[in-house]
Amino acid sequence: MARTDFQPQSNSPRLWLARLCKWLKRGWPEMPGARRTPSDRDDEQQVRIALAEREAFWSELLRTVPDTLYVQDLVGGQLLYSNQNLASRLGYSEAERDADGNRFWLSISHPDEQEYISRLLNLRVGMGEGYVQRSQLRWRHRDGSWRWFAITEQAMARDEFGRVTRLVGIAREVTEQIEANQSVQASERRYRALAESLNDIIFATNSELAIDYISPSVQTVLGYSTTWAASNGLESLVMQPRQVEMFYNLIRTVRRRARDFAQVDLLRRELPVQMMHVDCRAADGRHVPIELRIMLIWNEQGRFDGILCIGRDITLQRRADEQLRMAATVFDHSTAAIVITDAEGGIIKTNEAFSHITGYGAEEVIGQLPSVLGADRQQENQLGFILNRIRQQGSWEGEFWLKRKDGETYPGWVGITGVRDQQGALTSYVCFFSDMSERKASEQRIHRLAYYDGLTQLPNRTLFQDRLYNSLQQAARQGDWVVLLFLDLDRFKPINDSLGHAAGDRMLKDVAARLAACVDEDDTVARMGGDEFTFLLATCADRDDALKRAIHAAECILQSLKMPFSLSGREFFVTASIGIALSPQDGDDLSQLMKNADTAMYHAKARGKNNFQFYQADMNARALERLELESDLRHALEQRQFVLHYQPQFLADGLTLAGVETLLRWQHPVRGLVPPGDFIPALEELGLIADVGDWILDEACRQIATWQAAGRAVPRVSVNLSARQFGDGALEQRIARTLQASGISPSCLELELTESILMQEVGEAMRMLESLKRLGLSIAVDDFGTGYSSLNYLKRFPIDVLKIDRSFVDGLPAGEQDAQITRAIIAMAHSLGMTVIAEGVETQAQLDFLREHGCDEVQGFLLGRPMPPDEVLASFERC
Repeated sequence: MARTDFQPQSNSPRLWLARLCKWLKRGWPEMPGARRTPSDRDDEQQVRIALAEREAFWSELLRTVPDTLYVQDLVGGQLLYSNQNLASRLGYSEAERDADGNRFWLSISHPDEQEYISRLLNLRVGMGEGYVQRSQLRWRHRDGSWRWFAITEQAMARDEFGRVTRLVGIAREVTEQIEANQSVQASERRYRALAESLNDIIFATNSELAIDYISPSVQTVLGYSTTWAASNGLESLVMQPRQVEMFYNLIRTVRRRARDFAQVDLLRRELPVQMMHVDCRAADGRHVPIELRIMLIWNEQGRFDGILCIGRDITLQRRADEQLRMAATVFDHSTAAIVITDAEGGIIKTNEAFSHITGYGAEEVIGQLPSVLGADRQQENQLGFILNRIRQQGSWEGEFWLKRKDGETYPGWVGITGVRDQQGALTSYVCFFSDMSERKASEQRIHRLAYYDGLTQLPNRTLFQDRLYNSLQQAARQGDWVVLLFLDLDRFKPINDSLGHAAGDRMLKDVAARLAACVDEDDTVARMGGDEFTFLLATCADRDDALKRAIHAAECILQSLKMPFSLSGREFFVTASIGIALSPQDGDDLSQLMKNADTAMYHAKARGKNNFQFYQADMNARALERLELESDLRHALEQRQFVLHYQPQFLADGLTLAGVETLLRWQHPVRGLVPPGDFIPALEELGLIADVGDWILDEACRQIATWQAAGRAVPRVSVNLSARQFGDGALEQRIARTLQASGISPSCLELELTESILMQEVGEAMRMLESLKRLGLSIAVDDFGTGYSSLNYLKRFPIDVLKIDRSFVDGLPAGEQDAQITRAIIAMAHSLGMTVIAEGVETQAQLDFLREHGCDEVQGFLLGRPMPPDEVLASFERC
């Protein structure tokens, strides 16, 4: 068959139309397969036959074309040719299609397109050369459905003015393609809307692995716009370079295999879905963990079409995982036992601490009820209350007695929580408990430490005050009387200092035991600290009963202390001074009552110790006076209120001055000159005696230097040393510095010590006396005969002078015992090479007796009273 210019096998309407126009303009081509020969060219019949065959051929060919081909005369409005009736294809009969084709097609067109069709019809006449007019129109089928047609028209003939008079067109039904495209577009819109509504980040690539879509959720999750994310890539989003490299390695693998058809099936099998975890940095700097799901996309032909990636923020999931891990760690390593039961209470799981505390293995209790752990059946009644509490409030916590596998009971702190599902139904119970045995023991130890004395195990000050407060409150409500005793041991400090604190503690424990035995069980004995104890007796209904109970308790206490205490293999005795206060007469509040009992105790000490005294109102005045005295004494030294007076000492003739004794006086700005007996004991109790003693030494040496400078040298100045001064190991160095500073001779200074001081620590006293003697000082023993001197030690001490105490001189000469003692002291001192001086000489008869029996020196009011330094100069002249 000869090739023709018009080829119906083409699928392009535009190409169909172009060739059809060419064919129509050129005339009918030769029929394929027809042969012309010169012999039959003139035969008209054969020509007509050939033309008929060609027309039949082309007519049949055009009828087989699925598209509608038509030629229309625009001037007459007539359809010149159509290969098929389009109206029939739409279900309309020839009668329904009237002569005006344009009106018919407008009537069945879609309402939205009628105006558009009118414009197309108007544009036909002015169609340019070579211009092809294309449109898509909807016409209504007879069954009511709408059919889409693609219309392509081109000018075929024009008039002398260039206006189109005839056109050729092709109408192809594209309903299926349009609907398919619309379905695809609708699916795309749905999937895009779905992608944009999700919180997951979705991005996809094309087959060349270039990103062509990023979901707007990247803004929600990470705070970046889609444009920024697309232009900056993973390198700017992912914090870990290693994770970025892993992703790109995967991409490179996919790209390499996707180009090789032999590797595509392998790629499809090996990489169906890939999971990665990347750590991204949000725009605000937050760390956001992302779970990245990577999927390969394949088209309908099974070819690789790109990659789809879905990134999910797993912050909450990771946090939940961490919480689960922590919960599991807590469960496994908790020191408290944890038990999980089902809704019926059957045990389903326990932790290791459970076995450690109870002794049960997990397999021994699985399936059993927790009541197997209860200590006794009486507590089973409490379980009903606990379960009701859990149902109402969700949990219960409290103390519960439990039992171990070996039967041992112990207190436990138990907590039970009900676990409910989303519908609120109880699904299980979680129970934890811990062994409170050690805690209870610790609480008891702490309670004893807080409220009991660690040495004597008696109540301490805190507990005693608490009980006293409660007793006062109760007594106030009921009109009862409260008895309070305040006790302080006498002479305990010397024992504690000499034997050591360990021995002192043993004595305090023995004392506490004796004191506790003196009262009833309802009474309270407490140690307030040191050697102070207090007693709170049970309340009494009337004052007489309270007085009787107080007296009986005080007498019993004093009697119990008469027995000796054995310490370090020796026996020691202590006594007590007791003050008693009654409420309400001596105070109705705690502080006032205790202060008054304490005042009464000090009054008992002032009355000679080893007795008890009831509080009296005037005691506070005396106590206040004592406090004021102590306060003034603390400032007396720094304010230079102390002065020294000097009492002359004479030879036995009563005329020759042998020396002077320094005596301390207190020149108070208000009280005037205070006698030494009123403040010396207070100085010792306040611990100020050592500082004052050092001042006396300095002042005496300064005065000696002053007298010597005035040409009135005193043979000897005697200064008394306190026990605290003598016990100071630096006494020798301090005296040496004082002597050097004053520039006087050591022979001018005599130090007086009582024999009780020397006998406290004989060995130490011996060493101290020898060191003082090496300085060139004279040593005198004051108040000799009143202590417990041992003659064995006395003969070894480097003593120069013995002073006969005034208690013996007072009885002279009439007192026979005083006279014998005085003569013995004089004789003994002379035999040991010591000088004897008698103090307190107030009568001529005393002086005569002492002179007659060889006493070396005397002092007393008969010969001279203590006087200020200036008056001592006048006494030099008389002597």
